[in-house]
Amino acid sequence: MRSFIPVKIVVAVLMVPPLLLSCKKNHDSTPEKSQKYEQVSGAWKQQDIVLAVPAKLGGQNLPAGTSILALAPALGAAGALITCTKNNSYQFNTDGTFSINGCTDLILPAAGNSGTWKLDVHDAVFLLTSRKGVNDPHWIQNVSSNTLELSITVTIPGVATAPLILKLQKQ
Repeated sequence: MRSFIPVKIVVAVLMVPPLLLSCKKNHDSTPEKSQKYEQVSGAWKQQDIVLAVPAKLGGQNLPAGTSILALAPALGAAGALITCTKNNSYQFNTDGTFSINGCTDLILPAAGNSGTWKLDVHDAVFLLTSRKGVNDPHWIQNVSSNTLELSITVTIPGVATAPLILKLQKQ
């Protein structure tokens, strides 16, 4: 019995080093980013803002996809907040920062004009975070190498709160 215990110890001592050395360790703690990051990164120009769902305005039925920019002149003072965004440009940098040149008070009030961005919830959500740390998540409706469409909910003063789609085109 006495000689049996040292044999187990010798076997254990001989087996442990190969087991520890045989497993390749991945010391890179940063997960690999998806292809969507490449598609989203870069300079974008606002193309339009459209209704995400059918709506009724002033007794008229408006189908989903109707341009809010085209309707803006009929909305009075609230329309000026919409037309102000017409020439917005967006920069989403590969380092995770963003900047928006133009008006964000109506369409992206929580995000503001700069902060950080990332893709969240299995890359289905475009998460903007303002410099003050306020999160502003938006569902991605469509993304390709030259198109980015984000769901936004906008409260148009004196008119309504509406689900819209912000349409961007890559520059």
